[in-house]
Amino acid sequence: MTVGCSAYVSASNGRPSITAEPAGTTVTAGQTATFTVAAAGRGPLNYQWQKNGAAISGATSSSYVTPATTSGDNGAQFAVVVSNTVGSATSSAAMLTVKAGTSAPSITTQPTSATVTTGQTASFSVTATGTAPLSYQWQKNGAAISGATSASYVTPATTSADNAAQFTVVVSNTTGSVTSSAATLTVSATATAPSITTQPAGATVTAGQTASFSVTAAGTAPLSYQWQKNGGAISGATSASYVTPATTSSDNGVQFTVAVSNATWKCYQQRRDAYDHFGDGRSFDQCAASEPDGDDGADGIFLRDGNGHGAAELSMAEEWRGD
Repeated sequence: MTVGCSAYVSASNGRPSITAEPAGTTVTAGQTATFTVAAAGRGPLNYQWQKNGAAISGATSSSYVTPATTSGDNGAQFAVVVSNTVGSATSSAAMLTVKAGTSAPSITTQPTSATVTTGQTASFSVTATGTAPLSYQWQKNGAAISGATSASYVTPATTSADNAAQFTVVVSNTTGSVTSSAATLTVSATATAPSITTQPAGATVTAGQTASFSVTAAGTAPLSYQWQKNGGAISGATSASYVTPATTSSDNGVQFTVAVSNATWKCYQQRRDAYDHFGDGRSFDQCAASEPDGDDGADGIFLRDGNGHGAAELSMAEEWRGD
């Protein structure tokens, strides 16, 4: 009787083989990504993950979780080498797609209150940042206004009933929403002269830089603006803010002022003692003491044209010296 033995040797001789390849994945920047592999072969099996062909330190299991991703990881290729004492097998590469991160809306410029005369319209606007697209919904006294779904809103012709109405806007995207602060609508029976509520501030820059000035004013809309440099009107500088061209050393000490006007009045911001409107040598301070304007109870400089009509008003509280 002959006793024999037989042995079974697999076709792969126990070498590792990949049975489930890593799959590509898409994440948002800041998230992690996970890759996994399944393999067969004589144990124990060893794993080494690679990113764009380079071994990843410590990534030695059948799954791998990336650190928080950035836009720089977009398109990266991840593969894994599975090995044992017999041999090794390398998976196909799985691509990582990283999408730009989403952010909830935030309001960078709030709506501002407006003053109009009965029958005029009022305009409100908002500036917001966040992942596009941004949606807008304006509200009046907390109630949504039909069709008011852009970054700005113009009211219908106002009536006295609209006085003191509160206007807000809700800005939203797929991530969240934010509600603006309330802007108050003042509706007056007669036009209100402009007044400066926030004065421009002096600025210091390095030669070659630009300088920015801004003013906030109240009064019956629409308000017009004209910026001046050393008393001369600056062409095209007709908004509530002004940015100079690149400065030079010759701009040092320059005075910037702005005239704010509406259909009825003009409010000039100027340096004290800039010139004598009355032609009799009185200073602005003397005029303020002796020439109350008589219209709104505030003492100020009351200028008259040749026909005796009010031409311009300068309240001493509205003076600004830029140096």
